[in-house]
Amino acid sequence: MPTQEYFDRIPPFPSKLPVLPLSKISLEGLKNNTTEEVEELFEACQKWGFFLLDLRGSDEGATLLQDAEGMFDLTTQLSTLGQETLKSYTYKPPDFMRYKGIGSIKTDNGEADHIHAYSLSQDEVLGNPNRSSLHPEVINTSKEQLRKFIEHAHAGLDEVLAKLDICLGIEPKTLEALSPLDKESESLVRLLWSPAQANPDYDRISFGGHTDMGTMTLLFNIAGGLQVLPASCENVQENWQYIKPEPGCAVVNVGDTLVEWTGGLLRSSLHRVVTAPGDQAMVQRESVAYLVRPKRTASLQRLKGGIIPPLLPGEEYETRSVDEWNEWRSRQIALGQLKPETRGGRNM
Repeated sequence: MPTQEYFDRIPPFPSKLPVLPLSKISLEGLKNNTTEEVEELFEACQKWGFFLLDLRGSDEGATLLQDAEGMFDLTTQLSTLGQETLKSYTYKPPDFMRYKGIGSIKTDNGEADHIHAYSLSQDEVLGNPNRSSLHPEVINTSKEQLRKFIEHAHAGLDEVLAKLDICLGIEPKTLEALSPLDKESESLVRLLWSPAQANPDYDRISFGGHTDMGTMTLLFNIAGGLQVLPASCENVQENWQYIKPEPGCAVVNVGDTLVEWTGGLLRSSLHRVVTAPGDQAMVQRESVAYLVRPKRTASLQRLKGGIIPPLLPGEEYETRSVDEWNEWRSRQIALGQLKPETRGGRNM
């Protein structure tokens, strides 16, 4: 998350809430190939599919934190444009970039969502001429700032993926090569905000339970509200656990594609967003997500080698591309034929 200065602007996260005991993995420790750090990373990606990436004590981390603060400032500016202005930039399926208004989708309990989102294509920000859209002026004048955030966030996740290569026993740069910065993909930056609540409704689901369909997601948030449902737990209110935001850290989670590539060794956990807890509900909740997705030409086929389990008798290698599989999966969920749920991993 951003630095302490940004945390001091809102009420503190309440004590005595069910909080997920996530590992805190040092980016500098990963860069130095510290054995304990690497082993803890692999364990976290199997057990929870989530961990805190500690960016402190690292020049690259300090730069990324500064970038993230700029993204929060951009989110605040977007949120003040007014509803009529924002509506003019509403996304048009099948392209889901640009603005998603509050109340436009249903949550787990059938009620309307309670979150605004503005999504920006990585390809467009990095200058792919085949990807361009009309945006508010505040976005147009922030393209360089967005580019730096993407480049620095991607570099941080590449460090994570490089260590997972080692833990999986596969060739160096295997995972990085499947989701590179310089190839066309569906990777994106998403700026999100939920309005302050005059009368906090602690049971309100702002964004329903889901898993991320890409490779990995890096998230910055200051107010609480992000929850994870531990594996094997019934999907009832009391089983969901909060992720407590911490200054100087980002939340990182494994996506569905990485689960498929590793034959289910890693875990993609069901998660959702609810109203920020306690007095935090009375301020606007903002978050910034960078969702890394595979290059367009990537196959969903399971990787071979190392400790990745081979196919069982009767199983066949996946022949669809990642994009084809994601489109199929999204359609099945939308039709109610497939239920979002935690995938892969192991209990430890």
